[in-house]
Amino acid sequence: MHSRFIINVFFLLLLLFSCTEKRSSADRTVIASVAGERLTLQNALDDIPPEMIKEDSIQTIYSYANQWIQSRIAIDHAQRIGIQNTPEFNKKLERYRNQLLETLLIDNIIIQNETELEVSREEAQNYYQSNREQFLLDEKYIRFRHLTTDTRAAAENANREIMAGLDWEEVVERYSAEPELQLRHSTQFWPISLAAYDLPPVNQQLRIMGITERSPIIFFRGQYHWAQIMEVRTEGEYPDLEWLIPQIEQWLKHEKTRRLTNGYLRNLYLQAESNNEIELINVSELQSLIYH
Repeated sequence: MHSRFIINVFFLLLLLFSCTEKRSSADRTVIASVAGERLTLQNALDDIPPEMIKEDSIQTIYSYANQWIQSRIAIDHAQRIGIQNTPEFNKKLERYRNQLLETLLIDNIIIQNETELEVSREEAQNYYQSNREQFLLDEKYIRFRHLTTDTRAAAENANREIMAGLDWEEVVERYSAEPELQLRHSTQFWPISLAAYDLPPVNQQLRIMGITERSPIIFFRGQYHWAQIMEVRTEGEYPDLEWLIPQIEQWLKHEKTRRLTNGYLRNLYLQAESNNEIELINVSELQSLIYH
């Protein structure tokens, strides 16, 4: 069953990735069913994160389909024994419904006011100039390269090619076990406490290395690693504005969103209050109810 499923999905994927009618074909292709309910290949592809599909499409889809079957069996059984008719179910359902309504209201407010929430580069620069002191670094920050390979030979070859002057991007694409992630991380500054924090031996090397220095090759958790520091910002320095601008823009957008949604909800409250729709017990009455 397992091998037949994987073979079938393999050929379906080949068909989908070569066919001009990919979406309609995936919409029609059933890869699992339970008591008449069907899971199509497109349902699975829509739910599975794209990065998981890239890593191992066949096994990922098979595992998802198997989990879907187990879930449907459990749900069908719960319905057969009447769990959906119990007071506890309806109480929780109402709570989840209310939480979802609140969440979607906030989403709707944001969507309706997207233009107001945009942050220009000029706004971010002005904020930096007005609040420059708060951006002093409280610890050392570094920008570093980190390469992870599955074999020592690959790590050594990558190291030699960097020494020979090959482009970092090319070396990462050729040897890294996680090329997209490691390319992205190499463009960012990290506080030394968080640099390769999930790889303690690498972090320890980064703490004692100088600029452009490369670490020894480190074997950890079944893989080989080396790192190279490219830039350093010491505690008490002001970071480069180009590094800060995206973070300031993101923070200002968050603040605009918070003020907008809080203001909108506050207006709803005041409107309900003016319409005499609100009743609230006062504190002294509440105290007497609880403590007497």
